[in-house]
Amino acid sequence: MQYHNRRVFIRQHAGGAPTLADFGIAEETIDQIPDGHVVVKVDTLSIDAWILTTLSGPGMHEMGDLGSTIRAFGVGQVAASNSPAFAEGDWVYGLLSAQTNALLPAAGLTRLSPEPGVEPRAYIGPLGLTTGLTAWVGLVAVGEVKAGETVLVSGAAGAVGSCVVQLAKARGARVIGIAGGPQKCEYLTGLVGVDVAIDYKQGDVAGQIATAAPDGIDVFFDNVGGEILDDALDNLRLSGGARVVICGAISQYKHLDDVRGPKLYLRLAERNAAMRGFVVSHHEARFPEAVAEISQLIRSGRMVLPEHVVEPLDRFPEALLMLLDGRHTGNLVVRP
Repeated sequence: MQYHNRRVFIRQHAGGAPTLADFGIAEETIDQIPDGHVVVKVDTLSIDAWILTTLSGPGMHEMGDLGSTIRAFGVGQVAASNSPAFAEGDWVYGLLSAQTNALLPAAGLTRLSPEPGVEPRAYIGPLGLTTGLTAWVGLVAVGEVKAGETVLVSGAAGAVGSCVVQLAKARGARVIGIAGGPQKCEYLTGLVGVDVAIDYKQGDVAGQIATAAPDGIDVFFDNVGGEILDDALDNLRLSGGARVVICGAISQYKHLDDVRGPKLYLRLAERNAAMRGFVVSHHEARFPEAVAEISQLIRSGRMVLPEHVVEPLDRFPEALLMLLDGRHTGNLVVRP
């Protein structure tokens, strides 16, 4: 049996911020499945900031070759299998990439066995490696959040930020979220449940943080970088022990050849604070702990992550640009 595949590929490497002209659409037919491979019908793809760093030279991840399918994590169902590891109909998670039917080595996929009340799509949402698990590792394993502490989250209305907010609240912290515009701030105070929402588009972010946290910040979970990182450093708790967790820097991804670091890094020394970055895959040993906690929060209704769905596959490049410009709320995904 033949399978038709439609895919989004890199037409040219971005010279700075990517544009729609950097992408192309191709069609192909899968008529043979090598030993140890499967064909996966892609259900949902996660649009994550790391993808942007694969589109040009200097970046956090290996640059994709010209003509290659754009990498993206996703979930789907096995349509055909030439591997004893998977059967037709199995739900799987992995690097499915921007395509409709993916011919992949079985060794690179994970079979999903969701518990009652947890759908397969949760594995690119609250239980996703680049979303919920990233949030948990950054907040718990790296940030070591404690009940009663004040947590500040930048990019709080995005997928990772939304999960961080809810995890911090569930662990007894007071949470301040930073987002852009009244609609996103309403999302934070309403659905996600922050104690205070800060609209960075209103200006004087440092002053807004100082008003919301007069005693200072204990944990800052940063998804944005740039000036907002400096605003947070200027508001770390004076008595010491604050932790700054560097997860991402979406404000810098438009000019990866000229990334700007914080000007106020000396606040770390002045306030006996620490700043640490992380890569989620380095904490794999703690994934079962994270999955157990997040699954329980999902079942109890204390973890929600609305999807911002873009359809069909041809709009994958548009979704990437939407992520870069912050034109979404919650978990940005593409359904082919």
